[in-house]
Amino acid sequence: MQNSSFTEAASRLCAACGMCCDGTMFQIVRMQPGEVPAELGRLGLKIRCRDGEYHMEQPCSALVEKRCTVYDRRPVRCRLFNCQQLHRLENGETTAPDAMTMIVETRAMVEQVKHLIGQCGLREDGQALVERYERVMSTPVNAALEPELLSVREELDETMRKLKLRLNREFRLPPNSH
Repeated sequence: MQNSSFTEAASRLCAACGMCCDGTMFQIVRMQPGEVPAELGRLGLKIRCRDGEYHMEQPCSALVEKRCTVYDRRPVRCRLFNCQQLHRLENGETTAPDAMTMIVETRAMVEQVKHLIGQCGLREDGQALVERYERVMSTPVNAALEPELLSVREELDETMRKLKLRLNREFRLPPNSH
């Protein structure tokens, strides 16, 4: 795909997706050498330090309606990341309409997981999706008092398993591919 047509298609796909920034695909983004955590923090990004290493927590606070509000000043890892759908589009392995279909279908799975998490009693709380899922699944359920929760959690577990598989196969980059 030619560079300008790829860039235009990639922009449309990213604006429809946002899963690399909204806490669906990642829980954190590690800061790179030369980045100044305080500067990124001043942009409103949630910068934390764990074991002497800085990272940005997901979902990204700069993501508004699937658009980055600090795009020109975003962290290095954000600048360098292209999901598998974008790589496949650039390499001619998929088309923009097919990539868009994959995004729409995957976003529907994400919404289903969020809906099921809500049915289990956990409302949106600013954590990455996998953290919210794990909180729900680690909370004991009394089958005698809440029998309906057992089937909801079973559906949540199955839907999350399918979503993780799809994210790994279709969006995340294979390990050591950068």
